[in-house]
Amino acid sequence: MAAETENKPGTPGDPQPPATQERGELLTAQDGLLRTPPALREKIAIFKSGLCLVARTHAEDHDVISAIALARRLGHHIYPPQYVDLGAIRAVYAEAAEAAKPKEAAGASDTEMKKEVLDILRQASEAGTSDVHLVVERGQTMVWFRRDGERTPIIAHPWPASHGHQICRAAYAMADVADASYEQFAYQAARISTGLPEGIQAIRLQFNPVGTDGRQLVMRLLYNKQSAGDNFEDLGFFPEQIEELALLRSFAVGIVCISGPTGSGKSTTLERMMRALVKENPGDHILTVEDPPEYVIPGVVQLPVSNAHTDEQRAVAYAEAIAAAMRSDPDRMMIGEVRTKASADLAYRSALTGHAVYTTVHANDAISIIPRFLDIGIEPYLLRDPGIVRGLTAQRLIRKICPACRKKVAAGSDLPGDLAARLKKRLPDAEIYTAGPGCDKCREGFKGRTVCAEIIMPDDKILELLTTGRKMDALRYWLDELHGKDMMHYALKLIAAGLVDPVEIDRKIGRIE
Repeated sequence: MAAETENKPGTPGDPQPPATQERGELLTAQDGLLRTPPALREKIAIFKSGLCLVARTHAEDHDVISAIALARRLGHHIYPPQYVDLGAIRAVYAEAAEAAKPKEAAGASDTEMKKEVLDILRQASEAGTSDVHLVVERGQTMVWFRRDGERTPIIAHPWPASHGHQICRAAYAMADVADASYEQFAYQAARISTGLPEGIQAIRLQFNPVGTDGRQLVMRLLYNKQSAGDNFEDLGFFPEQIEELALLRSFAVGIVCISGPTGSGKSTTLERMMRALVKENPGDHILTVEDPPEYVIPGVVQLPVSNAHTDEQRAVAYAEAIAAAMRSDPDRMMIGEVRTKASADLAYRSALTGHAVYTTVHANDAISIIPRFLDIGIEPYLLRDPGIVRGLTAQRLIRKICPACRKKVAAGSDLPGDLAARLKKRLPDAEIYTAGPGCDKCREGFKGRTVCAEIIMPDDKILELLTTGRKMDALRYWLDELHGKDMMHYALKLIAAGLVDPVEIDRKIGRIE
């Protein structure tokens, strides 16, 4: 197809779009990645190469602007639009429909649906997504990507419910670890580890029934991180914290626990700890118990928790796997998560019998880990020995603002409520920055995430206070007598360095006082 176009005015040196014959895949086609509705396809055509054709009569159309913004949020580099006649837009789709005729005649085969799943995963990977959420309910399907902790819709208009169900079935059929058959109205977990786009090690699938006939599919992307090594600095830990983590790894006996909510990066920190241990102790026999193993860690024997479909079965299987690891002559053990009294008892028993144990637990902060273990059912006397309880850490992941488009705060005018006054009190001399509007380097004002953590290396007194219900006294003792530095201390350092938006700190760490 040949069409006369006029370029949108730009600044000298603007990158030029590819030639029409090099335009590549049509993202806004009926079965394209952007799933554009028919009315919008009358106005715009977006190609994977970045070429964007817009009907000149719809140059300021809200839906057109939204479609371009969506494509950019998904990681596609879209060139400034070229304005064309309506006939040229129609010709683009007529050509695409003609090319797709054999495929349509054959219908949506299993192979085609699996290809669509892979296309979604490839698109998610290119956008740096951690999770893909697909929800089928009330006759329609919506899809979101979670990137840097935030969830963003990736389709401008819902797909039919039937299409969402087809995707769920196709994803399940691709799994190499799953139940014997797909059950649309059951809770099911599965895992895909073969035939994935480059850079993805595995996909963890969770299927949930929704309402009367709906379905939710959450796909967790597990990236190949072997090149990450044992570097803690690029996660965002400060130099003194990296030294503390190294000291914790040097102990041959005891337990180190990392806390935080789901999505706080606990598994990644544990993975780096294991890689560092392999490097520092090449002769050690290191075992992990995980449900399931998320990343391949060379030099570590990784034991999966298998054949568990309910919470009760999973608790039993977890305890059995930990017991098996203890009988396997380990030097060090990593237990993915302490969930029950049985798994906590086994973790502590392993530490008491001369092993180093690393694990995670759901607790709000480091000072709450011991009370959490008490709630699970661990006897207080087991938690009072600093030779066993070596380290209590907590962390969050905070979005980093893009350095290319961040905005400097002027007299607090860009901050909500009394946040400017509170920052002035805590950081009187700091230059404060907030997230910008987004640019070609970030698209949304944020780029990547950083750890914000705290580490307690307990002594007898703090453990005594914690095991006798005096948590606030323990916190004051840690901060005042042991000169501890909590997450807020490091959050303020991140703000002062211009790395994070103070609004994010208020939301993720706590109110800045």
